[in-house]
Amino acid sequence: MRLPNEQLIRVRVTVITMVVTGFLAMLAYGALLAFVRMQANTTLTNQLVFTARQVSTLARVGHLTSPIVSGTPGLIQVQNERRQVVAASRSLVGLSALRAPRPSDENPLFQRVCPGSRCFTAVAARVAAPSGPLTVYVLAPELGLFPRPGLAVFLALGIPVSIGAAGVWRWWLVARRLRPVELIRAELDEINAADLHRRVSVPPERDEFHWLVMTVNATLDRLEAAVEQQRRLVSDVSHDLRSPIAGLRAELEAALIDPEGTDLRAALGRTLKNTERLQNIVTELLVLARREAEPGVIAPVNTVDIGRVLTNLLDNAARHADSEVIVTVRREDGAAVVEVFNDGEAIEQEDRERIFERFIRLPASRKRDSDGTGLGLAISRDIADAYGGSLRLADDDLGTCFVLTLPLLQEPP
Repeated sequence: MRLPNEQLIRVRVTVITMVVTGFLAMLAYGALLAFVRMQANTTLTNQLVFTARQVSTLARVGHLTSPIVSGTPGLIQVQNERRQVVAASRSLVGLSALRAPRPSDENPLFQRVCPGSRCFTAVAARVAAPSGPLTVYVLAPELGLFPRPGLAVFLALGIPVSIGAAGVWRWWLVARRLRPVELIRAELDEINAADLHRRVSVPPERDEFHWLVMTVNATLDRLEAAVEQQRRLVSDVSHDLRSPIAGLRAELEAALIDPEGTDLRAALGRTLKNTERLQNIVTELLVLARREAEPGVIAPVNTVDIGRVLTNLLDNAARHADSEVIVTVRREDGAAVVEVFNDGEAIEQEDRERIFERFIRLPASRKRDSDGTGLGLAISRDIADAYGGSLRLADDDLGTCFVLTLPLLQEPP
C-alpha cells in the first residue's frame, strides 16, 4: 500500500505536466495553423500573379478575347481607362466593372476587395495594349481560417494524444523517481523501539536520496543513544529509590508489629531521613528534566558573575512581588534571554533607567526594604555589559520585568 502523500505527489506532478503539455500543444497548434494559412496565401497570390501576367501578355499583343479562357485559377476582369469592362472570364461576363484601386506602375498591386457580401484576394496589373492602357484584375475567394480542413483536424487530434502521452510518461517517471522513498519508508516501518540498532540501507548513488538516508540514519543514531540513556537512567533511579523505600517500609512494619516497644521519635527521625533522600532524588530528576527541556540556551559566562546577577534579580523580584515571580529562559535572535517578572507595582517610565544608577533607590524600594544599598542593579548591568550582553527593564503594565540578554555559546556542529 502506497503512502497517500506519494500518491498526491504523483497526481499533482502528472496534472501539472498535462496542463503544461496541453497549453504548449495549443500554442503549437495555433502556430502550425498560422504557418499553413500563410503558405496557402503565398501559393494563392503566386497563382494570381501568374494568371495576371498571362492575361497581360495576351492584351499586350492584341489577342485578348472575351470570355477569357485560362488554365490557371482566378476570376479575371480587364478594364480600360474609362473603367469599362473590355474582357472577362466566363463567370464574370456581363457583370459591372470592379471598383478597385489601380496600380500606378507596372508592378502588381495586391489588395483585398469586397464587392458584395464576400471578400476576395485580388491582384491588379497595368498593361499597354494596342487599343490603349488596360488594367487586369485577377481575383480569388479569400481563404478562411482553415484553408486545409483535413490537415487542421489531423493536427487537432494531436493535442489530446500529446496530453495523454505526457501524463502517462510523467506518472511512470515520478513513480520510478519516488521508488527509493518507498523503500526507505518500508525499512523505517520495520524499525521499532526493540530494534533500534537497525539502519536504512544507503543507496549507492550519491544523490539526494543518499543524503536523505544518511540524515535518517544519523537521527536513528541519536534516537538509539537517547533511548539507551533513558534506560540507564530508569535503571539507576530504580536502584537509588529502592533503598529509601525499603527503609520506610521497614520502619513502618516495625512500628506496626510492636507499637509499644517502638521509639516513636527515633522511628520518625529515620523515616524523615529516608523521605529526605526520596525528595532529593525527585528534585534532581526535575532539575535534569528542566535542563533537557531547554537545549542550546548556554552562555559563556562565569558562574560566580552570573550567579550574582540572577541573585540580585530574584531578590529584587521577591521584595517587590505581590503574589508571584516568573522566570523564563529562551533563545531569541542568536542570544540567551532570561526574563524575571514580578507582579508588583510597575515602575514609571521616567525611572526605568535611573534604577540602574549607583546608590539610586526609589521610594517604593525604600519602603519595602530599608537595608538596601542601591548597588545591586548597577552591578548586574555592569556584569551583563562586560559579557557583551545587556540588562534592561521591559515595558509591562502588569508588573516589573527585567530582561537579561547574553551571547549564546557557539557550539561546534
